[in-house]
Amino acid sequence: MPSPTDNPIMPRQLMPLDVREILDFLVRRWKLVCAIAAITFAIFLVAAYKIPPSYTAAAEVLLDAPNDYVTPQDYSKTDFSDNSTFIESQIAVLRSTSLLQKVVDGEKLTEDPNIGPAALDWLKGALGVSRVGLADVIELSVTSYDPDKSASLANAIAQAYVVDRVKSRYEGAKKASTWLSERAAYLREELSRSEQAVQKFRIDNNLLSTQSGSLTDQQLSELNVALINARAELSEKKTKYQLVDKLLSGGGDIQTIPDVLQSVVVSALRAQQSVVARRETDLLLKYGERHPDVVAAQAERRDIEGQISAEVQRLIGNLKNEVDAAEAREASLSRALASVSDKSEVEGQVGVQLRDLQRIADANKELFGTFLSRAKLAEEKSTLLNSGVRVITDAEVPDSPSFPNRPLFAALGLVLGFFLGGAGAVLREIFASGFMAKKQIEEELAVPVLASMPRMSGWSGDANSQSQPVAYLERRPLSRYSEAVRRLRLGVEATPGLGHSPRLTLLTSAMPGEGKTTLVLSLACSAVADGDRVLVIDADLRLSAATAFFGMGDKVGLVDLLTLPMKATNAIHRDERSGICVLPAGARTRNPPALLASARMRSLLDELRGKFDTVIIDAPPVGPAADASILAPHVDKVVFVVKWRDTSREAAAEGIRSLGGRSKIAGIALTMVDEPKLPRYGRYTSLESSVSDSYYLN
Repeated sequence: MPSPTDNPIMPRQLMPLDVREILDFLVRRWKLVCAIAAITFAIFLVAAYKIPPSYTAAAEVLLDAPNDYVTPQDYSKTDFSDNSTFIESQIAVLRSTSLLQKVVDGEKLTEDPNIGPAALDWLKGALGVSRVGLADVIELSVTSYDPDKSASLANAIAQAYVVDRVKSRYEGAKKASTWLSERAAYLREELSRSEQAVQKFRIDNNLLSTQSGSLTDQQLSELNVALINARAELSEKKTKYQLVDKLLSGGGDIQTIPDVLQSVVVSALRAQQSVVARRETDLLLKYGERHPDVVAAQAERRDIEGQISAEVQRLIGNLKNEVDAAEAREASLSRALASVSDKSEVEGQVGVQLRDLQRIADANKELFGTFLSRAKLAEEKSTLLNSGVRVITDAEVPDSPSFPNRPLFAALGLVLGFFLGGAGAVLREIFASGFMAKKQIEEELAVPVLASMPRMSGWSGDANSQSQPVAYLERRPLSRYSEAVRRLRLGVEATPGLGHSPRLTLLTSAMPGEGKTTLVLSLACSAVADGDRVLVIDADLRLSAATAFFGMGDKVGLVDLLTLPMKATNAIHRDERSGICVLPAGARTRNPPALLASARMRSLLDELRGKFDTVIIDAPPVGPAADASILAPHVDKVVFVVKWRDTSREAAAEGIRSLGGRSKIAGIALTMVDEPKLPRYGRYTSLESSVSDSYYLN
């Protein structure tokens, strides 16, 4: 069962952004960015000078509440109460076909050779209308090829709008005045008919009326009031008389009644009585009872008492008369009220119809008055109107074109160019198929990079230069390339997971042409230089590049050893110049996988492991052939060769998967690295790349 570590492509973890990586990216792609930016800038600059210029002139119109000099109104309840809706409506009017057609006709735009018959459509496209902030101001602008034309058209549209506004108000006022006048005349006739109907009904039913209503109703109201007053007066007089009668029947002092106490005559007589009584007393004390003056005083006193008694009796009689008179008056008013009530009941039956007729007449009178007053006001308003719209800023002839704005075009071209250049560079970086740095390989494939092999510019693929890798290592053992080969050998030998140094090492790649055979020869030459017994097995039975390198194409080799009964020593040949032992491919075969998967091949590998210190197998690429996948389980370690910038990441991942995962892979050898370009892909792409060439003895 495969373990999670066998996945050839590891999920990327989001790492914090490193400014140094951004700088490296800019250093790496600055030419592409600048090239795209320059092209874009040039395109915008050429367009700025090639596009015909256009000029824009703008006028401003203030929308204010129209002044009514005849009858001032509260415009908070008109269309100005919803300011946004009103302004949007006026913007629609400014864009309307009818208004613009007047401008087209007035300015004779159809005769302009640059505009032609489609002048109305052109003007609609050239016109811009917008609200200025939150103010009640509309800005209208016209864009034209001619600055004078744009200013004149903007002013013409503004004036046409003001005239249209005044005309619409005038027409509305005249229409309202005419309709109100016609309606008032009709209502006048209706009022006359309703008033005549009321008067005729009164005459027919003999109904008299006053300002407060009918005469019968007025009489009934007055009699009701009089009857109520008479009954109140009768009650008051009865109360007084009953009090006197109660005093008379009970033997009380009659002189204590209120009328007696309030009588002026009784009061005067009592005063005289008091004076005579005092004189009588004085005379009685002075002369005695029989004196003539005493007798005269007593007679005078008795005469005054008789007068008082007579006055009291008269007052009592007056109370009785007043009660009788009040009762008679109350009875008379009751009879009169009954008579009038009977008459009112009769009149009430026809009064319902009269009131209906009267209400109709009153309603017609009020409606007629309203319409008549409004008709007069509307007629007066039509002679003095104010549109409430005025031009506050006239359009002026523009000094410079509004489009194209050449400095703005240049700035936009430069900014957009750098943006597109950066985007192109990022896309090229994202879609780059190969690996450029060790860090990329180790993060995506989770396999260590053992060494970066520099590109040797003097090597080529012709037959005369096939010996150059071995010769180069022999001639320059301390060069940068020699150190890279040595580092690769040390990396393979230090691979964990084995109890001993790997004797059998297989080299393969994803695709042909990645420098695999050259690396095999370099490793073998380096190991021989260190005193190891080295065997190179050319297991690429299809191309056999290692066999061709040593010139052993005509000698027996691996195929002969696997198919014929012969000893391994008979198929192994020593290269006298390099000291490398070689097991060439041998004879041609049509079924290389079957031979490599045979038991004879496994036993051969076990046999060779004991005879040599280092056995290096040059296997075919895993992409086109399965030979390397067959051999991988039977070797100690596998070195996977990846060509710098050329081997696609998918091909490398698929190659590792074909080898059965990472368990056998010692690491990756990055070949044909362009050392001068390597720092562009990171300051720490490899330690050896940051060292100057003067350090090595090349």
